[in-house]
Parts: sequence; C-alpha cells; structure tokens
Amino acid sequence: MSVLVADSCTDWTVSGMATFLKRSSEEQSSPRELARKLRILVPPTWPVQVRTVQLSDSHGDCELVKESKRGPHFRIRLAKSLSHDAAQFALIHEWAHCLSWGSESHRISHHGPEWGIAMSRIWQALMEE
Repeated sequence: MSVLVADSCTDWTVSGMATFLKRSSEEQSSPRELARKLRILVPPTWPVQVRTVQLSDSHGDCELVKESKRGPHFRIRLAKSLSHDAAQFALIHEWAHCLSWGSESHRISHHGPEWGIAMSRIWQALMEE
C-alpha cells in the first residue's frame, strides 16, 4: 500500500473529506461506528478508548494512558456539543495522533510530518473502503 504525503494530496484530501462526510451523514454512522472501522483499517500501536464528554475549550483531545488497569491505551475525548460531521472529523484528527505517536507521544510534534502522514493514511483507507 502506498502512503500519500500530506503536502501532495491537498485536492484529494478535500474532495475525499467531502465525499466521506456526505456518505457518513447519509448512513448516519456514529463516531463509535467510525472508531470500529478505524480500528480495523488503521490500527494504532495501543487500543483506543473513545468517549464523548463536556469539553468547553476544544473539539476533542487525545492522550496516551500508560498507567491503567486496562493497560496502556489511547483515550480520545470528543465534545458532546459537536455536530455529526464535526464529530467525525474530530475523531479522524485525534486518531491521527494515535497513529503518529505510537508509544512515544512525548517525542512527536503534535501536528508535524508524522501526524500529516497519519491523516493521509486514514483518509486513504476510508476512501478505499
């Protein structure tokens, strides 16, 4: 599988996002259903827990939880107030963090090249589905 580099696929990504969001709105797929797809199509290093919560300062966030009864995992939190499309996009954005960080979240730039490549991998997987 080839991976598109984020800088070289702007037109593809914009049209791909529009196509995906339209299709996902028509199917009324929830962020939970999208997370199931992402776990299969682009699995990260550690399991991912996705929750919708009250967030006043962002659309979502992601963290690597190393010390837990469940073992190491990523925790993605999405704001409950988001529209369907915004929640889908926020989940994809945060999932890219899970892919780019691996087990070394403290060593990777939050929106650097690794994150851009992860975003491209996700969109490519969703468009090829």
